[in-house]
This record gives sequence, C-alpha cells and structure tokens, in this order.
Amino acid sequence: MVQKDMTYRVYANWAGFLGCDYSDLLVPNVRVLQHSKSLEGYNGIYAFSNEISCIISAPPKYVPLLGEGVRNLRPDVVFDAEWLGQSINGKYTKLIGPAFQEYLENDSLLQTSSSSVVEYKSEHHRTLLEELRDSCSEIEWQHSSIDEQKKPILLQILNGKVVAAGSWRRGESGFLSVGIITHPAHRGKGHGKKVVNALTKRGLTGGAIMHYQTLESNIPSVAIAQSLGYKRLGRTIAIRLSE
Repeated sequence: MVQKDMTYRVYANWAGFLGCDYSDLLVPNVRVLQHSKSLEGYNGIYAFSNEISCIISAPPKYVPLLGEGVRNLRPDVVFDAEWLGQSINGKYTKLIGPAFQEYLENDSLLQTSSSSVVEYKSEHHRTLLEELRDSCSEIEWQHSSIDEQKKPILLQILNGKVVAAGSWRRGESGFLSVGIITHPAHRGKGHGKKVVNALTKRGLTGGAIMHYQTLESNIPSVAIAQSLGYKRLGRTIAIRLSE
C-alpha cells in the first residue's frame, strides 16, 4: 500500500507545479488553468491525471476553448491524447505521452546491488560512457538525464563495456528523478534494472523519495519500475502547440 505521507507530498508537489489546490486532486474533477509560474513560457498544453481528477494547464488564449470543451466531461474522457489534440483543432507539432509518474520511498522490493554496477569516477569510465552514448540516439541520451558534471552516475559493465548507465536529477520538490539508458544491443537482459535498483537504493538511503518517469508505450521501462516497487501516482500528457 502506498504510504499516505508520500502520496501527500507527491500530490502537493503536482498541485504547486500546476497552480491548483491540493484538494483539486482528491475529488472527481476537471480543471483548465492558465500556466503557472512553473510552466510559464511553455507553448503547449500539459495534462495531469491521478485517476481521480484531471488538471489541464494551457497558455491563456487556449483556456476558454478548453474550458468549454471539458464542460460536464469525466476526467478519464478528458485525459486522452487524441481528445486533447482534437480539442485544439489539431494545432500541435508534438505530443508526448501518456507517461507514467511513479514514486518510491521504501526498499522492500529492491535487490542486493550487483558488483558489476560501479560508480563513474575515472577517465577510463568517461571513455566507456562516451562509447555508450555513441551507440544510442541523441533523444535517448537526453531522456536519460545523464550529465557528466553531475553525480552520481552508475555504470553496468559487461566484458569491459558499459551496457547500461543511469543517474538522477533533483527537482525543486527534492524528489530524485531516475534516468536510465541501455545499449541497444543489450536491452531486455536486466542490465537497466540493475542500474535503476542501485540508484534507487542509494537515493532511499539518503532519505529521498524516488521518482521514475517513462512513457506508457515503453513497456520494458515500465516493467523495471514496477518490479522494483515504484507506485504510479500520476500520468501526464504534453502537447507542443504549433502557434
């Protein structure tokens, strides 16, 4: 069972991010809001659902249109990529989601860290990490959140090669968001899971709530998080507008 304290902190964080009241996330509810400070300048629509309510954040000129469109509709109807795209007459260039927003604050399902997972520390590690980067697409690398200037970076090494790497970024909430990337030739073999497991264990030891975000369509990534005990507390859709 998800602990109340973690749920409260997660929902309070999303309420602050979206500019709504915490109570808006606790009852069946659909709200359309102008972008808060957190999303100021984002030329797009951002929707969050926790299976109870749906909050849609939009630039000012789209708020009336969306507000009229969601009138008398249920949250599950509104939180739909196709419906949202149609509601703005298809005026978008990119749609990302739905994405899982999963969280963890205890290590009940974590495993003993593998000795093959090591921390990035040396020039040799830098060379191996660059080889992994070259094997993946640029968008995959961006999504991994790996930044050599920020630690920790953990590496899964197999036969002298880095087959998976991961790091985290700390959000304004203080949650640690895990990022992971696996060599294309070594996916589906549990390497990414070992790195996520080790990162999660380290973060929890430091007292953090861990956050894992992945597209619902990325079934292997979803399976990693759920096998380690991450709990889904939200879903998001982001739509980049064309005008």
